[in-house]
Amino acid sequence: MTPAPYARTKTRLSATTLDGAIEQINHALAGGDVLGAIDLIEATCDQAPHVSTRLLAQAYDILQQLPDKESRYSLYQSRFYNFPVRSGDKVLDIGSGHLPFPMATHLADFATEDGNYGRAGAPFKYVDGSPVYNCSVEDMPFDDGAFDFAYCSHVLEHVSDPIKACTELMRVAKRGYLETPTRAKDLFLNTAKVSNHRWMVEWFNNRLVFSEYTHDQVEGLSSDILMSMHCAPQTEREKAFSALVIIKADQVNTMLMWEGGFDVEVRRRGREPEVFEWKSSAATIRTPREDCLTGAIQLFC
Repeated sequence: MTPAPYARTKTRLSATTLDGAIEQINHALAGGDVLGAIDLIEATCDQAPHVSTRLLAQAYDILQQLPDKESRYSLYQSRFYNFPVRSGDKVLDIGSGHLPFPMATHLADFATEDGNYGRAGAPFKYVDGSPVYNCSVEDMPFDDGAFDFAYCSHVLEHVSDPIKACTELMRVAKRGYLETPTRAKDLFLNTAKVSNHRWMVEWFNNRLVFSEYTHDQVEGLSSDILMSMHCAPQTEREKAFSALVIIKADQVNTMLMWEGGFDVEVRRRGREPEVFEWKSSAATIRTPREDCLTGAIQLFC
């Protein structure tokens, strides 16, 4: 499989013993390569599950030392993608909320004054030098192609009209990145109701598919036990769980880097599916799952 453009190539675990793997991880940390160290921890855990709890707990401690540990970009998005943002680019973060994209030059949000709409009470974060627009992703006050890049993270699961929101992103920007939680993440972290999520979103058959939540699905587990473990772990095992959610971000989030445009399907309760097909010879769709390592590393046999 050909690696997708913009997908970051993970640091390869070359060691063939557990001691060698630990030495390789420590060497990466000593050189300040945190992303590489996390790559190596992930690979070691995959190959040696009996040490995964200890290693993942240590990964949690490493991630907590990141200078911008609250940023999804710093925590995990930069592990999966080399974001195509160059000096001088105009970069819009639509739905920037309390976690603005560090490369953004312009910020926009539907609820700059209401932290309870999708942010569980967290206040909007202003950034010096970045203009702020109060608008919806479904109706943005920008000219066609106004931005070189649009970042839209954990926004689309809230919208009323997914097709309109997605086509607006394609209209105002040449390329972009979008991310939503998966149904599984909403379920086990119990986030659908508290964060006003309307859609479960997945990338399926080269199409971004929105399926409307039912009332029962939004209620989920009706418990924040796992979210508490993730946000404020108290034991080694809870630290390991929290780190796993971050390290396996591409399994618990729908992550898409796009250029030009992408196809969309919307499945509303009691209606036929709606489909938007973006057709262009220049169209390219990229997902981090396309960035597979060649061959399987056989360790600790």
